[in-house]
This record gives sequence, structure tokens and C-alpha cells, in this order.
Amino acid sequence: MEPVNDNVYAELISPGCNVGIIATGKGALIVDTPLISRQAKAINGALIDADRQPVRFIVITHPHGDHILGTDLFGKDVIIAGNRLTYEKMGKRDPAWVRDWANTWTWENPGDIEEMVAAHVSQPDLVFEAELTLHLGGIEIIVFPLPGHLAESVGVFVPEASVLITGDALFCDHHPFMGEGNFDVWLRSMDKMRNLKPERIIPGHGPVCGLEAIDKQQRYMQKMIEVRNKWNPAEGVGAITSKAVDELLAYYPLYGRPEKTMQARIIESIRVAGDPQFV
Repeated sequence: MEPVNDNVYAELISPGCNVGIIATGKGALIVDTPLISRQAKAINGALIDADRQPVRFIVITHPHGDHILGTDLFGKDVIIAGNRLTYEKMGKRDPAWVRDWANTWTWENPGDIEEMVAAHVSQPDLVFEAELTLHLGGIEIIVFPLPGHLAESVGVFVPEASVLITGDALFCDHHPFMGEGNFDVWLRSMDKMRNLKPERIIPGHGPVCGLEAIDKQQRYMQKMIEVRNKWNPAEGVGAITSKAVDELLAYYPLYGRPEKTMQARIIESIRVAGDPQFV
């Protein structure tokens, strides 16, 4: 568990998503979840070692599997919060997707995959329509829309600590997944993130960072838009130049993922840059 600022910590999980942790006098609130039980036990263990209370609240930023599989790992009394669309989609989520997703990573313990596939995903108990403000033990926590990665994506801001937790609205030093995104909406959300002027940012994936990560992802996305504007989809993806794909591939490390897998992700993102997946 990495200290970030004041009462905020980060658990950086890969494969998996980052978990933002806000320690309050009424129990810890985590933003998104780990994937497996030993990761959840490590988070609660680290909180106890730091003389903090264990996890009592979960905020879900969006319903992609790597962010929601651990909703049941902290006990039945934990309160889960998510917006209306996240609530509805989580009710339809079948964790069997894990096997295909896991094949893009190298796992030291195959038993982890079995645990994830068998996971039960609980829907939010607290469902909100737009923005949600919590006051837990004197700490203000603002949950607000950050659409783009998905229509329902939200971020979490802790004004006292000047820490922003973004979910997959921001990736740091990782190639973003954009296959279900809307670039125009996403870029506006990135402006919203920047305008908060956070001192520290916990992204959905990658290390804790600052505003420079927003700038880099915007450049990456704008490069995709430029490539998309020069491409005639009627000619097929083969008409996207390998030079353009390689330039985008060089933006971020691969972290052991096959180069062909990431090239395919980039090509799909270029297509989405001109064909938004939601309005």
C-alpha cells in the first residue's frame, strides 16, 4: 500500500486495476477492487498495520471486470456505491470473461484465474444518478462523472488531500483501452481532470502520477484522431500505415503483453476515434 497524500493510499495491482484507498474515521473507502482474496487481505492488513480501520465502503468507477470482481472480498457489511448505469450493467456481468482476458497476461499462479472465474459480483447498494458527495469521518469525498472510457465512468476527488482517483479515465505509462470509448467526450473529461489541479493522481492503471500523465494521454489520443482522419475505412485496417501504429506503440511500455495484441488494440482505438461507441 503506497502512501499518496494525507489519508489517501494506492494499491497498484497488475494484472488488475489500481485501487485507491481513502482512510477515514468511519472505515476505509476503496475506489474499485482487487481481483482475488489475497490482494484484499493485503489491503486490510496494510490498513491495520498503519493503525487504520479496514475497508467499509467501495466506489465503483465503471463496470469493467478488472474493477468489480472483488466486490465480495471484504465481507457482507461493506457498502458499495455506483451510478445507475454501472448498477444496471453489473447486474448482467458474468465473470467468465476472465479466461479470455487472462490469456493476454503471464500469471505466476493459475489458481488465481480459477478464483476470478468463480467470483460473485455484488451490485451497488448505494446508487446515484450524477454526482455523489460523501462525508466520512470529516473527510469530503466527491464522486463525479468522467465519461469517455465508458458513458458511465466516474472519478473520485478528495479535496483535502488534493488527490484524484480516475479509474480508467486515465492510464499512466500504459496503453489505454479505448474500444468502447468516445474520444470527444473523453477529451472533455480530461480537461475536467486538469481543471481540478490535483497534486497527485491515482490512475486506473500504472504508477501514481501528476498532470503530465493527462497531457501525454491527450497527445496519444489526438495522434489517433489525426491518423483516423487520414484513413479511409473502406480500404480496411491494412490501409493504416505501420509507421503510424509503431509511433503510437512507442508511447507506452508493453509490460509483457504481446506486441501484436497491443498493435490490434491501437488499430481498434484508431477506428473508435472516428466512430464513437456511445453518444
